[in-house]
Amino acid sequence: MRFLVYFIIMIISSPLFSLGSVAGIWKTTDNRKGFATSIIAVYNYNKKVYGRVIVAFDEKTGDLIDTLYNPIQHIDEKEYYPFLCRTNLFWDLNFDGKRWVGGTVIDPRNGRTYSCELWKEGEVLILRGKWGIFWQNQILYPVRPGDFPPGFIIPDIAAFYPVIPELRK
Repeated sequence: MRFLVYFIIMIISSPLFSLGSVAGIWKTTDNRKGFATSIIAVYNYNKKVYGRVIVAFDEKTGDLIDTLYNPIQHIDEKEYYPFLCRTNLFWDLNFDGKRWVGGTVIDPRNGRTYSCELWKEGEVLILRGKWGIFWQNQILYPVRPGDFPPGFIIPDIAAFYPVIPELRK
C-alpha cells in the first residue's frame, strides 16, 4: 500500500518537478569572444514558463549596458518602446511532458515575435524560436557568480510576474 501511495505521489508531482527544473538564472554568451551577452531569469508563473533579461551586455565588446535596476535599452517596434530589462523575452510556455511548448519569443533587435519552445539538455537550456519550417536555437548556460556586474543584487524570481510586450497599433 505504501508503495502505491508513493508511486501515485511521484506520478502527480513529476510534471511539477520538471517545470521547476528550468527556473533559475541563465546566461547567453558569445562563444567566439568568450563573454556573456545577457543574463536571463527563467521563472514559473501560473504553471507557465517565462524569461526576462535582467542584465544586458554589449554584444560586440561584452561591456555592461544596463540592468533590471537601471534599464536603458528599449525593444524597438513595440508599443511604448518597453525597456529590455523589464519585459519578458519569451512567455506562455506550457509543459507537454518533455518540453515547454506553445510560447512566443521576441527578437529585441527588431521587435518581431516567433513561436518558441524550451527544453533542458544536460546542463544547458535550449530556446528554439520558430517561423514556419525555419528555426534558430539560443543556448542558455548556467550563470556563475563572476558573470554578474559588481554590486548586482540577484532578484527574487519567485516574485516575478509576466510583462508581455504589446504590438504597436
